[in-house]
Order: sequence, then C-alpha cells, then structure tokens
Amino acid sequence: MSKPIMTTALLCSVLSMPLLAQPQTEDPEALVTEARSLVKAYGGSLKQALQAAIKEGGLTNGIGVCKTVAPEIAERNSKGAWTITRTSLKVRNPNNTPTGWQEIQLLAMDQQPVRNGDPVEIWQVSEASGQPSFQYLRAIPTQKLCLGCHGKSIAPEVKAKLAELYPEDKATGFSEGDLRGAFVVTRQVPVK
Repeated sequence: MSKPIMTTALLCSVLSMPLLAQPQTEDPEALVTEARSLVKAYGGSLKQALQAAIKEGGLTNGIGVCKTVAPEIAERNSKGAWTITRTSLKVRNPNNTPTGWQEIQLLAMDQQPVRNGDPVEIWQVSEASGQPSFQYLRAIPTQKLCLGCHGKSIAPEVKAKLAELYPEDKATGFSEGDLRGAFVVTRQVPVK
C-alpha cells in the first residue's frame, strides 16, 4: 500500500491548515490509484504526441502540439467526475496558473521533485461548500526532451514560435531534473 510522499515543507504547510471535517468518501487509496492511472495515460499520450510532432517538424511543430493537442488529450483522459490538467510555478499558459493550495505543494515539490526514482506525489481530500473533493498532484521533472523549449538555451526560431503562441510565457530556464510542473487530477467525491 503506497502512501503519499510529503516533504518537511509540505508537512508544515498541511499542519498549519485549518482542520476540516473528514467527509465520508470513497477509499482515498482507491482515489489515488485511479489518479495515478489517469496521469499515466495522459502523460504517455502527451509524450508520444510531442515526440511524433518533433520528429515530423522539429521543435516548433512540438510547440503547436502543446498548444492545441495537449488540451484535447487532457479532455480525452478526463473521465466522468475526474478532471486532469497541468500546472507549474512558471506557466507557459496562464490558464494553468496554480491555485493557492497547488502553489504550496509545488513549492514543496520544487525542493525534491523525484524521490527514490519516482516523481513526488501529493494528495488531499477536503471539503468546500459542503462538497468533498479529492485533489492529486504528481511532479513533472524536466526531462532532456523538454529542454529545447523549456531550457536555458533556446534556439531563435523556437523563441519566436513561443512568443507567437504564448506571449505570457514564463516556462523557460529549466535544467534537466528541475520541477517543470505537476499533473493535477481532481474529483468531486460523492458523500456516502
């Protein structure tokens, strides 16, 4: 049985949060298992689409896939009450700006995005407005494939395409292994 990994900073932030009544919900471990499955499917499909686009037309073609195809892949991998997105401390798309809770978790993940060979994951079940919800974040460590568009040294034609498609881009300057962002899986949890 896997447990969520928490860094010291995260643990402190969780302990400083107001205590919420624990809703009677589905088994949290089952929720985490389903979230992991959704992230695996989404991440795999996205990586495959990016690699194919880059192979076909270079990095500028890959940027177009991120802009148009990534949201479609997220939509296809969101099932029923489940929603999957991405967020980051340095977003390319302002629509992916983290919520307050997500930003706290990203700051904690940023210290160590990978632990024991696996991306760090964090989750919570909380209640707002009488409706229990589940939220799961899984770190996205920067891989070598990411550096052409997110790294410190970006080719001029790639910079130009990024400026065209993402005029508010903040998602550059990363090194391999840095926290690029996180997959976010959310679900409204039915009360039993």
